[in-house]
Amino acid sequence: MPPLMETGKIDSLAFIGGSKAADDLIRSHPQPHRLKVFLQLEAKNMGVYMPDLFVGGDNDDNPDGIMRDEERVMKETIAGTLSFNGQRCTALKLLFAPAEHAEKFAQSVAREVESLTIGLPWESHNNDDGNTYSQITPLPNKSRVDYMKELIQDAVSKGARIMNRDGGSVIGGEESTLMIPAVLYPVTPEMRIYEEEQFGPVVPIAEYDTLENVLQYAREGKYGQQVSIFTSANNESDHNSVAQLVDTFSTVFGKININSQCGRSPDTAPFSGRRSSAMGVMSVKEALHEFSVPTVVSYKDEGSNSDIVSSVERVSTFMQPVSK
Repeated sequence: MPPLMETGKIDSLAFIGGSKAADDLIRSHPQPHRLKVFLQLEAKNMGVYMPDLFVGGDNDDNPDGIMRDEERVMKETIAGTLSFNGQRCTALKLLFAPAEHAEKFAQSVAREVESLTIGLPWESHNNDDGNTYSQITPLPNKSRVDYMKELIQDAVSKGARIMNRDGGSVIGGEESTLMIPAVLYPVTPEMRIYEEEQFGPVVPIAEYDTLENVLQYAREGKYGQQVSIFTSANNESDHNSVAQLVDTFSTVFGKININSQCGRSPDTAPFSGRRSSAMGVMSVKEALHEFSVPTVVSYKDEGSNSDIVSSVERVSTFMQPVSK
């Protein structure tokens, strides 16, 4: 692509990947202001788990469990963090749980991760659900494994624990890239993984004392693609808190997911982001707008101008009405 950009003959760039590569491509154009640009870049998508999900005490309607709707929430959480090995821009990349429940939440996530099947993509495994193919598969290269290890080691050196059995270990020898996912808790602001996009099988879990901690992270963050909010149907007052999050997040993120993982929408819905996560909006309709430039034909409605323009319009292809 760089040689094409260097010709100066490219007028539009649609790019999905890293911001550094996008910046390099744009800079390689001799007249970068000519470019109509659409970018989908990195993300640090948050998962926010509301207090109403968790058991509150002896009078709670779910005294024996740790979480209401646990099966549903965990299904979305594991798929959101680790489908495709966590290597998608739409993955959940930092989970926020209430401080008083965060450790039990991390233990639940760790149990779910330990139940995942690990191996080569074509390998089948016998488990409680019958025969399944590997859910965690090798990473694309050794440098990605090394980066995961760096983030894990940095977090552990600053107080985080690996919550699942053998998390972060590599299966298959020194040159293998088959890594067991690592669930890290508690993740704190001084750790690299709190801010950096891991783009891989590492699940960081942070605590929050109040929702203001979550809002602050969103407001001050580098990225702005998506967020997922998980809540229960039990307590309407907590839905007021969800509404507060939605109102703030609407100026930060391109998509807000309620009780579901982050992901692509149907192509009929806008797919966008803010800050260093995106430029432009993707969808069947919006993509046409992104790569179109409006041109206006105007005239003063005086003298014979109206007749002239009508005559031109009959012949001009551009000026024909658009059928809907």
